[in-house]
Amino acid sequence: MKQLIATGLNAQQAAAYALLIEKGGITPPEAADELGLSRSNAYKVLDRLVELGLADRREDAKKLMYSPTNPTSLARLAAEQRNLATARENAVHEVINNLMSKYREHTDQPSVHVVTGRKAVADAYRIQIKQNAAIYFLRSPADIATMSFDTMHTIRTEPERFNIMRHGITPDLHTKPSRDSNLNRTWMRGEDYTAPVEWSVSGESLLIVIFGEEPHAITIENPTVADAFRQMWHLLNNCLRAMPYYGNLPRENVNA
Repeated sequence: MKQLIATGLNAQQAAAYALLIEKGGITPPEAADELGLSRSNAYKVLDRLVELGLADRREDAKKLMYSPTNPTSLARLAAEQRNLATARENAVHEVINNLMSKYREHTDQPSVHVVTGRKAVADAYRIQIKQNAAIYFLRSPADIATMSFDTMHTIRTEPERFNIMRHGITPDLHTKPSRDSNLNRTWMRGEDYTAPVEWSVSGESLLIVIFGEEPHAITIENPTVADAFRQMWHLLNNCLRAMPYYGNLPRENVNA
């Protein structure tokens, strides 16, 4: 039953579908008796299963009979719900972007949001990508040790799917040159920045990720703060590229 509920059905729908599978076919009065529902509620639950594509309805000897469809219909239902959730998420971000300019007309107070844990931090990265603007970041060498290679690889490459450019200042220690078409990279010597903190900005959002046994992400929503970090990023970028040793980065002996 819990597994059926996990597919997106409520408790009554899951119980009714499991009953249909067990019986092969059932009338609403029979379903009401088996499930402990009123007859009107039994009709509603069974009709909802028909709407979801999980049941068929037919009239047999002037009685309505409901039978289950193939359980693979659950996969289609899950896909539809996933698409609906994605559409809702995109709609939310579009509404937020449309309302932010109006909100800024009445306040310049920064909005600060703090989350803890690997999943929450990964979600904070993905929310930043939803800004749909170029990302400027200063990478910490502690990212993979905390978040895992697979998680960070997904986060780093996802912007390319949306044609979002990334501009990164990254350490050369244990790093191989990337062939990502959407990454404009500036190297720094790995020993010059060892702090377990990554800084990145996109649109009006500054994301600060603190890596450790339990990672934390601080998101600051404010155009002034975001622009200030972009200016500092460009200053640091120009300084690094002007260093006399820059032409020797990344160093070959640390690229193994």
